[in-house]
Amino acid sequence: MKSRSKLALTIGGIVGASLLAFCCGLVFTVMVIVPAREGGVVLPRATGEPTIVASPSVGVGPIVLRTPVVPSPTPAYSIIMATPTPRGPVLTPFPSASTIPEQQPTSPPSPTPTPRFPFFYVQGSRVEELQCAHPYLQGWVRSADGAPLNGVTVQWQYWNNTEHAISGDPQYVWQDGEFKFTYYAQNPHTETDFVIQVVESAGNPAPLSELLVIHYAGCGTMGQITNIVFKQR
Repeated sequence: MKSRSKLALTIGGIVGASLLAFCCGLVFTVMVIVPAREGGVVLPRATGEPTIVASPSVGVGPIVLRTPVVPSPTPAYSIIMATPTPRGPVLTPFPSASTIPEQQPTSPPSPTPTPRFPFFYVQGSRVEELQCAHPYLQGWVRSADGAPLNGVTVQWQYWNNTEHAISGDPQYVWQDGEFKFTYYAQNPHTETDFVIQVVESAGNPAPLSELLVIHYAGCGTMGQITNIVFKQR
């Protein structure tokens, strides 16, 4: 019986303590927390200072609440370096001599070489005189050392005609190296261009000298043209 009584007392004490704690919590909720919310009281955060909340209930003094201090997190800092904005015109540096590519000199184009013929006309050799009664052309072909050279074909073109003479030909001339042309059929007063040149032969008129062009102004000034010299190189 005694053990049962002790057990009953123990259980009763536990139940009574629980009821007492529940009643205290209920009273605290009704008297403190609910009025504070309804009255618009805002409790500060993490200040650590005591906060006095006036209770609207009669007969209950002010209740001092301490808000727990919450340590503020350590702020993270970052350093931002502003890029300075250049003022004024931006100057481009001149390239150094080592960075400038070396320019190669441009060679001028080579002139087209003039073909070297085996014969050439001796400038200033011919003589022009008045001759209308018996107009003609006469000249010489000479070797490189100046000696008369026979058997060389000379071509003459005039008034759309073409004639050939051979230097030293005994049928037409009396001296070695000499050639001669006469013209009776055409009007000796008509102007034209005489074109004279040394060629391979009458059948193969391949040029062996440059062209000698003589503007014929008429027999009154130049009907007789003599001493036309072609020389071998």
